[in-house]
Amino acid sequence: MPPMRPLPMSGGSAGPADAGIQEALATPIARQTVRRDIIRFAVLGIAAYAVAMVATIPASAVFKNRPWRSGVSGTIWNGEVGVAGGSTAQWTWSPLRSLLGLGFAADWKLTGPDTELGGRVIAHPGSTTFDKVSGSANAGLLSVLKPNMPFSCDMTAQVDMPRAVTGGDDQMIQARILSDPGSCGARGLAARAQVPSLLFSAEKVGDVTRIRLAPATQRMTTLMSGTLSEAGDLELNMTPEGARMLPFLPLPPGTPMRMKL
Repeated sequence: MPPMRPLPMSGGSAGPADAGIQEALATPIARQTVRRDIIRFAVLGIAAYAVAMVATIPASAVFKNRPWRSGVSGTIWNGEVGVAGGSTAQWTWSPLRSLLGLGFAADWKLTGPDTELGGRVIAHPGSTTFDKVSGSANAGLLSVLKPNMPFSCDMTAQVDMPRAVTGGDDQMIQARILSDPGSCGARGLAARAQVPSLLFSAEKVGDVTRIRLAPATQRMTTLMSGTLSEAGDLELNMTPEGARMLPFLPLPPGTPMRMKL
């Protein structure tokens, strides 16, 4: 009997026709995959280069000189600014939030005498948004940052401000600030008024932020009320009780004060 020849196994090498079909199908897919990988690496490379460039920019090249500024150090990525009176503002840039929010986003912290405040910020051309702000702050910082204010105060406040937007056409405030008892007075006068613990609240209702100031122990008594529109139109109204308790404020009761923020 002649010897039997082994049968060819399935899964062996394909013939020339099959190889041509596989090559025709695989080549466009392979080219598309390679193209996507090249684009992905190029985007990552450009993003890394941009981050590296921003990270090395000195903070002094961006922060303008202000009367309250006592010095600046570090870079855009991580730096600090000294505030007259002994406080220091520190920040750490957040590249991801900056990219998603199309602005300059950072985590910040303000420390100093009776002050330990922190939160997040994102700045756009023409507007700035603060969120998750909490901690304690000395009211004297207002006089440093706003030297043209007609009064000054010496007290500490506990701040809880989930969100605030300044500038632009979507301005608002969501905040609750509780102050300790202290003293306030008009600038240029030696006389100072003793001020009890105060509660400041701001809440956005519809397209308007409603503002209210009351004694912390008599919260049904309104000292001052006001509204802030999304366009930045601020209106404040002093009550007779507020005029008696806060005589250093240049706002007579019954006469609204209007300004544009």
